[in-house]
Amino acid sequence: MKIREPAVAGSFYPSDRDELKSRIRSFVENSRLLDLPNIKGLVVPHAGYIYSGPVAGEGYRQLLNIEYSKQIKVFLVAPSHYMYFSGASVGLFDAYKTPMGLVPVSKISNLILNEDNFHFLLDAHLEEHSIEVQLPFLQYLLPHFEIIPILYGDISYEYLGSILQKYIDEQSLILVSSDLSHYYPYEKAIKLDAQCNKAIETLSLKEMEKCEACGKTGIMTLISLSKKNKWVSKLVKYANSGDTAGPKTQVVGYASSVFYKE
Repeated sequence: MKIREPAVAGSFYPSDRDELKSRIRSFVENSRLLDLPNIKGLVVPHAGYIYSGPVAGEGYRQLLNIEYSKQIKVFLVAPSHYMYFSGASVGLFDAYKTPMGLVPVSKISNLILNEDNFHFLLDAHLEEHSIEVQLPFLQYLLPHFEIIPILYGDISYEYLGSILQKYIDEQSLILVSSDLSHYYPYEKAIKLDAQCNKAIETLSLKEMEKCEACGKTGIMTLISLSKKNKWVSKLVKYANSGDTAGPKTQVVGYASSVFYKE
């Protein structure tokens, strides 16, 4: 069995199972649950939990709106931070491991690998945190799910969206991993990120193009799919590292947005 071992347990999030579960419980249970039916997608941050955990928790709490008996297929779309490549790399492991256990990888991953410009680049996945940090939240909230882990490099949102459109169905969730602006003073970051969050809520690809976000391609992919499938978007929480656990001289912005069918 080919297992992707955790790379950032003990740094981005606790390596102890009970401590990790307790941390996630506090993030989720201290968040609002909105009445959002038919959730199709999420944008959530991927920093260390002390920085972005409260924001991620509010986004993930909305998954309580999902029918629990369903087997959810989570298309986890995330930027590659440590390796440059063209196209997208699908994590062809049997499972991803976290302190909370194993997360199965869907057989759909093998199918997507047949698409042009989709590969499996092992080295891109081994140290990458942008997929890994999402998994404990999913393990805490969804009793039945499997993932299609997609790391992307140089790829257009139009192409990535066209491929995802071929594979998603009523039991699919598109999870986009992204932080917002990086290392601006607190007030400037709030202003920049507000423009970005407005672009996401209004599904404006034109305005999103001007935004700063490390997962911008993933966000634009989800916006384009929303326009095609008549989904709507709602910002559920915004904060930056100056609000959570860092100085206000240089901050990183975080937002959780939910995409759903009214």
